[in-house]
Amino acid sequence: MPDPIGVQLANNVTELTVIVPLKRGKADQLRGILEGRMNAYRQGKIKSPIEQIQTIHYARWVIIAGGELLLFTSNFDGDLGGYLEDFAERDEAALNLIFGFCEGWPGTRPAGPFIEYVKKYQLSASFYYGAYAKYTVKEVKRALYWKQQTEEFLRGGLTEAQYRHALAAPTPWPL
Repeated sequence: MPDPIGVQLANNVTELTVIVPLKRGKADQLRGILEGRMNAYRQGKIKSPIEQIQTIHYARWVIIAGGELLLFTSNFDGDLGGYLEDFAERDEAALNLIFGFCEGWPGTRPAGPFIEYVKKYQLSASFYYGAYAKYTVKEVKRALYWKQQTEEFLRGGLTEAQYRHALAAPTPWPL
């Protein structure tokens, strides 16, 4: 059986779908943690560590099958190994917290067993669509930033010099 890598679209945008078994009786506790983090994020009380990973288009966790399984899906720029290493490095505590409720979770460090665990439970998509599959997350953010700066300039909120400076910035969006 070939090594699953997910479906890659133009510009190396890749999908990842993983379904892992939850430890018996842990679904409600995990659901509470996920919902608590989501509420705190919505209220601006926490910043998601996922935002610091500049390759993720989206990521989500869903408890399914009556609390027996955890579904994780993500779209990201690049290859699976690089994505998982970046994810583990920048969001290690959250990954260990969430997936710690799953059967056989090896932890994020060292990266090898973590990557093998993900591959073991990975499902390749039969069909995958991405609205911005030709563009990386950085390119989308850059375009949105330029749009915002152009609108601000047209409203008179920026001088021509400020506008030119904003468009020339190497990383013009806030991280």
